[in-house]
Amino acid sequence: MDAVLVTGGAGYVGSHTVRRLLEDHRRVVVLDDLSTGHREVVTLFERVYGPEQFCFEHVNLLDRSALASVFEGHDFCGIIDFAARTLVGESQDEPYRYFENNVIAFQNLLDVGKGLPIVKSSTAATYGEPRAEHIPLKESYLREWIADGGFENSQLMPAAVDFEMLLGWYKKHIVFKLCEEDIALLKIPTNVYGITKMMDECMLRYAEQVTGGRYVCLRYFNAAGADSSRLIGEDHDPETHLIPIVLQVALGQRERMTVFGDDYATSDGTAVRDYISVVELADAHIKSLDMLLAGGRSATYNLGRGQGVSVREILEAAREVTGHAIPETIGPRRSGDPATLIADASRIQRDMGWATRETLHETLESAWHWHRLHPHGYRVVQEERFNPFWNRWVNIAAHRADRPWRGETQLMEGSDDMAYDPECYLCPGNTRATGDVNPNYKGVWTFENDFPTLVWDAYQTQAQLGPYLSRTSRGVCEVVVYAPNHAQRLSTLSLGAFVQVVDAWAEIYGRLGDVPEIVYPLIFENRGTVMGNSQPHPHGQVYAYCEIPDLMVKPQLAMFESHREKTGRCFVCDANRVEAGDRRRVIVDRSHVMAYVPFAAQFPYDVIIVPKVHAASLLDLDGEERCDLAAGLRDVLCGLDGLFAAPYHYTLALMQAPTDGVDRSYHMQIHITSLLRGPGLRKHVVGADIFGNLINPSDPDMTAQEIRWAMRKEKQPPMNTDKHG
Repeated sequence: MDAVLVTGGAGYVGSHTVRRLLEDHRRVVVLDDLSTGHREVVTLFERVYGPEQFCFEHVNLLDRSALASVFEGHDFCGIIDFAARTLVGESQDEPYRYFENNVIAFQNLLDVGKGLPIVKSSTAATYGEPRAEHIPLKESYLREWIADGGFENSQLMPAAVDFEMLLGWYKKHIVFKLCEEDIALLKIPTNVYGITKMMDECMLRYAEQVTGGRYVCLRYFNAAGADSSRLIGEDHDPETHLIPIVLQVALGQRERMTVFGDDYATSDGTAVRDYISVVELADAHIKSLDMLLAGGRSATYNLGRGQGVSVREILEAAREVTGHAIPETIGPRRSGDPATLIADASRIQRDMGWATRETLHETLESAWHWHRLHPHGYRVVQEERFNPFWNRWVNIAAHRADRPWRGETQLMEGSDDMAYDPECYLCPGNTRATGDVNPNYKGVWTFENDFPTLVWDAYQTQAQLGPYLSRTSRGVCEVVVYAPNHAQRLSTLSLGAFVQVVDAWAEIYGRLGDVPEIVYPLIFENRGTVMGNSQPHPHGQVYAYCEIPDLMVKPQLAMFESHREKTGRCFVCDANRVEAGDRRRVIVDRSHVMAYVPFAAQFPYDVIIVPKVHAASLLDLDGEERCDLAAGLRDVLCGLDGLFAAPYHYTLALMQAPTDGVDRSYHMQIHITSLLRGPGLRKHVVGADIFGNLINPSDPDMTAQEIRWAMRKEKQPPMNTDKHG
């Protein structure tokens, strides 16, 4: 599959475009020198989509040799180019840096690209400072204004070089000659950045004459917002864009917002701009490339809403979205800031059907979600987080996932295709180690474990040796066989068969819980050799204790009590509310059940499945709720099977209320965890994990996205994360 080359794909607009391509199952190569892009974005794409879909090339376009090597190593169908420096003020102070990065580097791309279709990210800065009668701006404005005799002199504002010097650099370094009309076009922008982008547009026209390579130039105004996953967004250093600055004030990171000028000839005196959602902007780039790949002609398009929004309207909308006051102060106008800039985007709507749909409030909401959840922008998570489900602290150290590994790797066995194994102790009709013969069962079958950890006739002991204590180990151990088919797993059962398993779990919990001596029936499953399971036949186990277990149950009971004393609420319900509001870690959201990677996951691929209703056990769920639970759990397990392209190795446990008759307002959960931290890589629980705090070498947000993507690939659709699906 030929790849799409996205230059500058680790930047703001570029990363959103890359994600949309990847979500459409397209292969993408990102070329970025990370001077303004973010390595964290690259890591996200590498982890989630894998090398079969995504490749990163750490290359600067000025390095022709490295650039040529990229083209030699990949087959490209087209290019989307975002690689450029974009700060207007910086371009005035460092003009040659902008000419070199935006013009010379682009010539290298055109030369090495040898006529590949290219979508060029351009800018409304090419329009300079238009007069009010030209608003909304059409693509034809520039040439029409030149034809009418406008802009005889360069409109470049004071900079470190003059217009003639910029022209001299172009003539010295660029092979494409400029005609008089080109030079007239270059006189229109008021800053070096805009001039360099106009030079790029001129070069594209001449390159097409030489190589036949078709192109689309996209001129847009103000991009805003963030991806619905809440994993990628806007992070600039320094930050110069209005909406991020406003939201930083809402977060308390800035004292107040400065409004530069309130005496413009606009409805409220503040400057008016055309804002566009970054997600819709990304879609426009992809539509443009697809149009070229289908044989479409070269074109230049405006992108925008066609509606202006004033600075004051942005402030008021942000106050409404964030619920914060956002103090403001009035400053002087900035030189070169026109009163109004609005795009007429009717041409691209007519030619390609592209149009904006997001409202300003929706765009601001997506931006607010990003900024409030990432108050420091992109950063590798390295912090301690409290896990209430275990009542313990966990070190989240995501950077450790990238450390070199020369240790043990695990063989991930494939699927077993034998429906019946004559050597299996659990297949129907076979003889077990004890000599007992299995019945010819048809559905779920339960029997007492032949090698139990807990037994009724245990010897009696109650001793104390200094600080050491002993007590009688009594209880019941059972085996729950899910199906007669040896090749099946929970994830491959039909939904109806899965519901039967859930009903059997409920029956076991109720039956053993009614035994007076039993205070905690623990139902669990170990799956795969990594998790110590030597029996592949689909089955789980039951340990029915006469004492409440220490490792997880007692800490949870303490959390239920302490959280209720502090808040009057259930800590699981509160965790559900936090995860539902955050959304980054939610992987299933059904009518009666949700599943998520917890905020303080102990292991890389921890998943919790929780009924939305406050239920102490499966016995509190009706038939519809149990069916929903089975469907949600099955979706998760199917996705986990696709995570490393092999049946997943995991431990699953049902955490339900103790059966000792004490009402603790327990909220049941199902936990899935694994020692795997990657394909064939085991998370070894040693050192600090044993003697200090557990270390999770993974960002739970990224892990959830990996699982969601695996669920999509396995054709088990995850939650609908936004209104667009």
